[in-house]
Amino acid sequence: MNQPLPRYVDYMYSYPHKTAYRSFPSPVSLVPYLKQVEGQKASLYFHIPFCSHKCGYCNLFSLQTNRADYIATYLETLHKQAQQLSPLTTGLAFDSFAIGGGTPLLLTVPQLEYLLDTAVLFGVYPSHTFTSVETSPEYADPARLDLLKQAGVARVSIGVQSFLDEELTALKRRPRRDMINQALEAIRKRQFPFFNIDLIYGIKGQTVASFLYSLEQALLFQPNELFIYPLYVRPGTAITERESDDVCFQMYCAACDLLKDRGFLQTSMRRFIHHPSTDAEISCGDEVMLSCGSGGRSYLGNLHYATRYTVCQRCIAGEIDDYMGTTDFTVARNGFILSQEERRQRFIIKNLMYYMGLDKAEYERRFGESPDNVMLFRQLAERQWIENTDNGRICLTSDGMAYSDYIGQLFITPEIRELMETYSY
Repeated sequence: MNQPLPRYVDYMYSYPHKTAYRSFPSPVSLVPYLKQVEGQKASLYFHIPFCSHKCGYCNLFSLQTNRADYIATYLETLHKQAQQLSPLTTGLAFDSFAIGGGTPLLLTVPQLEYLLDTAVLFGVYPSHTFTSVETSPEYADPARLDLLKQAGVARVSIGVQSFLDEELTALKRRPRRDMINQALEAIRKRQFPFFNIDLIYGIKGQTVASFLYSLEQALLFQPNELFIYPLYVRPGTAITERESDDVCFQMYCAACDLLKDRGFLQTSMRRFIHHPSTDAEISCGDEVMLSCGSGGRSYLGNLHYATRYTVCQRCIAGEIDDYMGTTDFTVARNGFILSQEERRQRFIIKNLMYYMGLDKAEYERRFGESPDNVMLFRQLAERQWIENTDNGRICLTSDGMAYSDYIGQLFITPEIRELMETYSY
């Protein structure tokens, strides 16, 4: 292990990875799994898989289209799905709601109202449930933002990625500086309680100075959350090169220093917050999530499921067509049922990658042994990437946080690794 280690392997935001999902031999009823998580807090998620333009780095499940009739039919299908699922989920306490994509604000104001009315089927109202909505600069206009504000949406997240046109061109993004500034100012003026801006580092030709310029420009609009993402070269995308790991790491370190100096708290390798209180900051290590829409993933205990993941535009269109032809949404057809071992790995990954770390007592309660027995933990401690804290947790050190992508990969089991490596997009 003396050779340089890859820092930016892949984004470890969930486990098992969606490329480990497979078609079930026969449809799996959701009813027993919903019973399994009854009484727990849960998140509701609506996936809007449409964009007017597909960015070069994007490997998300999103289709480039502006076809009004097609999008309208999709929303009607999502509503039908909610009608079927909502009577089965009365035992869940939905305390958060997110609308993602794609570009959700591509929808018209009446369509957004229809989507919010669909959430009401689950007893979810943005004014009473923490609600987050994603957007991009070209759709963050006054009419859409006013609707979100009036509805009680708490968090708006906007993907900017860079404030330099040449870097946006390298990312194959359309929004330009004037449009970005207008959108950010419109969001800032409406004073959403949580305002997040996404930026990317590692773009080919980008420098530490140019990345810090974008970061400084973002801070002028007073966001209280920032996500900074390393650029990945991924299968099926239009980006084939980026800056080296060393240059990316220099950008990361410079950003960490700047944001710490401005009073931001780093909660993961990517996320920085400047909230009045961090009392509500919890790990998402064991979340229950119910998704509606093609491409949205659901986590119901040890059942994880979603429509089939792909990045090819033709294939995504086919999956959406299949979704809109579905008649029974009370079963899962594609996913993964986690063993106790896979649940253990998920618990480790989801907690260790978060700044509050892994609760040793909770780990022992769930899995019947001390995490001190985990060989990988001992190896990580030897590298000074993790440490035991006085409050009984295992946390990443600052060096460990910087290697989050690499560390997360170490906990992938051989079974999941084989499924990921043999996945056909």
